[in-house]
Amino acid sequence: EAHNIWSEIETHTTRMRIVIIVAMKEEALPFIERHELVEMVPSPFEPGMPFRTFSGVIEEVEVFLVYTGWDNRLQSNNVGTTSASAATYAAISAFHPDVVLSAGTAGGFGAVGAAIGDVYLSTKTVFHARRIPVGAGSLLEEYSYGHFRSPPLSALAAKVGLKMGVVSTSDSLDHTQRDLDVMRSEGAAVKEMEAAACAWVAQQSQIPFVAVKAITDIVDGGRPTPDEFYANLHTASEALQQKLTQVVGELGHTDLGARAFIESAPARLAVVLNGEDAGVERVASVPLPRRAQPTAAATGGSWLTYVLQQVPLVALGALLAVGVMRIPRPKT
Repeated sequence: EAHNIWSEIETHTTRMRIVIIVAMKEEALPFIERHELVEMVPSPFEPGMPFRTFSGVIEEVEVFLVYTGWDNRLQSNNVGTTSASAATYAAISAFHPDVVLSAGTAGGFGAVGAAIGDVYLSTKTVFHARRIPVGAGSLLEEYSYGHFRSPPLSALAAKVGLKMGVVSTSDSLDHTQRDLDVMRSEGAAVKEMEAAACAWVAQQSQIPFVAVKAITDIVDGGRPTPDEFYANLHTASEALQQKLTQVVGELGHTDLGARAFIESAPARLAVVLNGEDAGVERVASVPLPRRAQPTAAATGGSWLTYVLQQVPLVALGALLAVGVMRIPRPKT
């Protein structure tokens, strides 16, 4: 079992595999058309699921763009957290990616320098409208906000010409004053409707997650959001596909996926040694929110955790051995 784990590391492909979750066809089409991505038919997902996958290779990176699809009942794109989280789970199960991206358009905050057409790379994603106020310092309240940290990619952002900032998620295009207060307290630069949901699924699967968002409207500006959003959707979508192409190419030149895979191997080996099912073919390790660090057991453990877990057993064994040695032997 242990040998097989290390063999996986030795044979792990150097070609990175990226899943890109997109909620609107207007956001997805420019990228699909530029790279001539081909739709996967039949769908790799469960029958009845509306998600559509377009795949191809971009600068030696395997890309699976998953559009969350069309709601035939209400004639609308499947936007929001529900379809985004389901699509992310389905895509991870089907494609076992090294990295998951949430790509799309969003609102930006002028107070932190956002402008129409800017493209942002996430430093962290949060929920601003999922509030559970049960008391100061409560982990349940912390859970409600999420705080999913993205990998440190400032060098990539600088090279591609992206701004960086906190991306905040809810299921509403508009916002309440309380929403606005939370976003400001989190230092949000971007407001959108999918990223934190995708981030939660990626975190459960221990896969690095990043949001790439192009600005269509200014949240703290004076113009009505729907008007500004639709007026700038085409421009922002074009900017998105240009920067997303560069992000994919640059990620392919990093060791983000392979490094995360290797770093996770001791934990995976510990799982096997504990007699549990290793199951997932490829997993990765990314930093978790500092204010809500889980226990070692919750993260699958580490070599140090595994060793410490064995100390009581070793000590008990030593005591038993000493006891056996001190039992009087019958005289012959």
